[in-house]
Amino acid sequence: MGKIDDSCKNVIDNVDGGVACGVVDLSTGMLLGIHNSASYTQTLNEIVAAATMDLFRGSSVDKIEKMVRQHRGMPEDGMHYFQEIHITSQHNFHFAKTIAGGKAVIMLVTKKTTNIGMGWAQLKSVIPEIEPLVP
Repeated sequence: MGKIDDSCKNVIDNVDGGVACGVVDLSTGMLLGIHNSASYTQTLNEIVAAATMDLFRGSSVDKIEKMVRQHRGMPEDGMHYFQEIHITSQHNFHFAKTIAGGKAVIMLVTKKTTNIGMGWAQLKSVIPEIEPLVP
């Protein structure tokens, strides 16, 4: 188990209702590390990583960012706007935050019984430990 995997495990162990935590490289979509308590398959982990990348760097998001800059009369600088995303699905909360200057995203999936503030707090608490490990 790598250092990022260990840090993700710490998040899951310290969040009531923690299901999965992972880190995704936003330039490649590669999963840099993950831990889950739900025995997800590697294929499912990779699909979640790809979906997370789409939320932050997908073509629709890119179009929105360009349109906003154009509307504001700002030069095209490739800046990415989305920094944090929280999604509620039928059974889970999904937390995601860019780290390492936007190079990667750390994500956390919890049960819906998890306190949202505690989910964010635990996710953010591990960022200083994980950011130096992002290539």
